[in-house]
Amino acid sequence: MALSRCALLCVVTLAFAACHRSSGPDENYQQAAANYQQLYATELDDAYGDPRMDEVVALLRKVNSRSDDAAAAQTLLGTIERGRQALAKERADREKMAAAAAQSAAPLVNIDPSRFAAAEEPDAGQAQDPYGSGASVAELNKQSGGCLVENEPFTEQGTGVGGTVYRVAPSDTCRSKLPGMVGQVVLVVNGKIYRRTADPRPPPAPVDAGPPPAARPAAATARAAQPADAGEPQYYITVPGQPQPGSAPAAQDQPR
Repeated sequence: MALSRCALLCVVTLAFAACHRSSGPDENYQQAAANYQQLYATELDDAYGDPRMDEVVALLRKVNSRSDDAAAAQTLLGTIERGRQALAKERADREKMAAAAAQSAAPLVNIDPSRFAAAEEPDAGQAQDPYGSGASVAELNKQSGGCLVENEPFTEQGTGVGGTVYRVAPSDTCRSKLPGMVGQVVLVVNGKIYRRTADPRPPPAPVDAGPPPAARPAAATARAAQPADAGEPQYYITVPGQPQPGSAPAAQDQPR
């Protein structure tokens, strides 16, 4: 009876050990790993969005938990899940960026092109203005050699904008370099052109003094400037009964 009990205990022990023994490699994992490597080698991270990756996941879930590949199957399942989450986030970011780019590139509507054409058309009575609002005064002076000269400060009525008035230097060289600004005041705020308008106080035109008098010889001018020399005074002795000096002699009787 004791022997029978001992034999029964040995059988139970062997059966329990057989139940917990590894079953070796799993064919499902081997196939799933091969498919995963092929997809990722050709598509990289985009492979996580390929429908064939669902087949890899299905094979991994069939792996026997008692096989040698059970732990590797769980690791690969985690890798695929994290890859899918990262891919979904990346695609969402791409869509946001594409939508923002499309919105910024959308054409403007309700724009009257004739208004822009009229604004860009130069005045027929003035030289075409090559500079406008926002231009740098420092850059203009660098190109023209300092032809824009700083003058008095200004404050615009209504807006309260303040700055400095600039004018073209009064020289032929500067007028030829900045013809569009001649006769104008350039209102400058923070170093940038704010507005240009006709000069309310243009500089006075130079007065024509006429041609200089003709030069005369210095000697003639000196002679004309000096009074005539009257010479030394003359003294005369007068004898009664005799003719005065300088008068004609009296006529004498001729012998008959």
